[in-house]
Amino acid sequence: MRFLFIGSLILLTTYSCSKKLKIGDPLWGLSREERERFERGREIFEKDFSTEEGLGPLFNSPGCGFCHAEPLTGGGSGISEVHATRFAPPDSCDPLFREGGPVIQQNATPLLKEKGIVKEGIPPSATGQGLRSTPPVFGFGLIDGIPEEVILANEDPEDQDEDGISGRANRFLDGRLGRFGRKAFLPDLFLFNAGAFPIDQGITTPLQPVEETVNGIPVPPETDPLPEPEVQLDAIKAVTDFTRFLAPPPRLSIKLIQDSFEKKDILKGRKIFEKIGCANCHIPSMKTGPSETKALHQKTVYLFSDLLLHDMGSGLKDVCLGLATPSEFRTEMLMGLRFKKQFLHDGDAKTIQDAIERHGGEGSASRKEFQNLKERDQKSLLKFLETL
Repeated sequence: MRFLFIGSLILLTTYSCSKKLKIGDPLWGLSREERERFERGREIFEKDFSTEEGLGPLFNSPGCGFCHAEPLTGGGSGISEVHATRFAPPDSCDPLFREGGPVIQQNATPLLKEKGIVKEGIPPSATGQGLRSTPPVFGFGLIDGIPEEVILANEDPEDQDEDGISGRANRFLDGRLGRFGRKAFLPDLFLFNAGAFPIDQGITTPLQPVEETVNGIPVPPETDPLPEPEVQLDAIKAVTDFTRFLAPPPRLSIKLIQDSFEKKDILKGRKIFEKIGCANCHIPSMKTGPSETKALHQKTVYLFSDLLLHDMGSGLKDVCLGLATPSEFRTEMLMGLRFKKQFLHDGDAKTIQDAIERHGGEGSASRKEFQNLKERDQKSLLKFLETL
């Protein structure tokens, strides 16, 4: 049984935008101490690390804000990572940790380049590779606060209700429910940020005090002169505070639209979104659980996702991760959709319509419904999506 939370679609004006928050603002209702932690975390998030501060020897970017930059700090970008794994049907996934892991670092420091190593290669054992565009992290603290039982209430791996949708949860290495990442592999926001330091920036931490390898071969010691770990836990905690307290992007208020015909179009598009089945996976809202932080305590978050894995067909498949097969992806969150410039997990779709028309597998029925709509109804649906 899937719970659609359709009632959350009734008012486009409901949400933090009613508090007149702007994109990039912290959550409404933070204490002074929480706001200070947010600002401290922002400083580290926006920092570009140098080689003298631990960057590399292998890395993808010099700092979080280097990629999470559009339309401002915390957003996404067209900068992509390369991922690779080994999949053995029907369900065996090897993240290739012995060959450097699933994230392939594309840059190297001058000291490593002197050794003739300019980047990491695709592991020889990989059966699949793919790109990952940089996702925005707005509202991630609210996503982190959604109780597991709320997410699992929508799971239907055997499609018992016979609606053609069989969403299932992914699990982290320790069995915890995944929710972050395009494959819903990472279970919490702290781990999401903790992994970014060594994997994306080549900066070691107390949690991972050993440098990333070049396809399983340790980097030459002389290319890594700084003692490990290169940052302490307080840096990870600060960045986690920034992403936890970063407000979701405000939705476009229908009250701001002067044209009555445009308003009718948007409301019509909202109904079409439900009618053709988009809301079956892109569930409009969920609610966070109890929290000591007032701004996160039992708040409704309009994420437009069920945070579950769905088979999207052979046309989109790339890598496996955890329980996710190459063709399975977490339902993309649509909050902040109007601020994005590229779509799908790899950023290859340049328009919202293109992304819709590339849905396969469990998304095929809704894609066909969209394609069968009259042109004016397609435009109404797209107008609604452009308010998110």
